[in-house]
Amino acid sequence: MSLNPDKKPVLAVIGVGPGIGEAVSHHFAHKNFAVALIARTESKLATIQNTINASVGSPVSKYYVADARSEQSLQSVFASIKSELGVVDVLIYNAGSRRFTPRTILETSSEEFESFTKINLFGAFYAAKCVLPGMLEKGSGTVLFTGATGSIRGSAGLSSFSPGKFGLRSLSQIITREFQTKGIHAAHVIVDGPVESDIVGGFVRRRWEKAGETERLKEKDLYLMQPSDLAGIFWWLYTQPRSTWTQELDVRAQREQMFSKM
Repeated sequence: MSLNPDKKPVLAVIGVGPGIGEAVSHHFAHKNFAVALIARTESKLATIQNTINASVGSPVSKYYVADARSEQSLQSVFASIKSELGVVDVLIYNAGSRRFTPRTILETSSEEFESFTKINLFGAFYAAKCVLPGMLEKGSGTVLFTGATGSIRGSAGLSSFSPGKFGLRSLSQIITREFQTKGIHAAHVIVDGPVESDIVGGFVRRRWEKAGETERLKEKDLYLMQPSDLAGIFWWLYTQPRSTWTQELDVRAQREQMFSKM
C-alpha cells in the first residue's frame, strides 16, 4: 500500500536524531517531500515522525528502524521505502559515531574501530547501492554525505573516527566521477566544528557553564552550528542548477577556527 498517494519526491535520511538529521527531515517535509526517517532508536524516530507530521499537517514522514552497520538491514528498509513511499530522490547519509574522550591507537579496541568505521563509512556504501539504481533509472538523484573535521584531518585520539570519515569523502568523490554525467549529484558537507544538539551541543554547553562563559551561552550561534541553518545548506545543495553543482563544501560557526584547513 502506498503511503505517498500524491507521489511527492522522496527523501531518505539515515542517522535521524536530535540535531542535523531531525532538522533536514523537517526542512524537506515542509518543502513537500515525503520523508523516510532511518535510525536505530525507535523511540526517538517515533517522536520525530509525530512532530514532523503534526507540524506539516499531514502524514508526510514515516520512520524505519535499521542498523547502518548491516547491509541486510538497510536493504530491507529501502525495499520497504520503495514499496511504501516510492523511489528515493534524495539520500542524506548523516549517521556517524565517535568518542568524546580521545584514545590513542594502542588504547582503541579493534571492536570499536570496526563498529565506528561501519557506521561512518560502510553504511553509506550500502545505502548508496540501495538508492542509485532507482536514481539512474529516473536519470536524476541527489546523494549528500555529512562529513566532519575528521574527514580531511586526522587528529590524535580519533583513530576510530577519522578513517571512516576520510573514506566517506572518497566515496562521495567516486559517486560523482562515476554517475554525475548520468544525472546524479553527490556532495560531501564538511561540518567543521560542533553542532547544537543534545549530545555534542550539550557537551559543549556544559563545559561553558562550568567555566562561567555566559557570553557564549547567550550567543550560541556564534560558536555552535545550528541544525536548522545546516538544513538550509543541504536544501541549497539539492536545489542547485545542474550547471553549477557543488561536490564539497565546508561550513563552520562564525567564531570557529578553521580546523579542517590546518
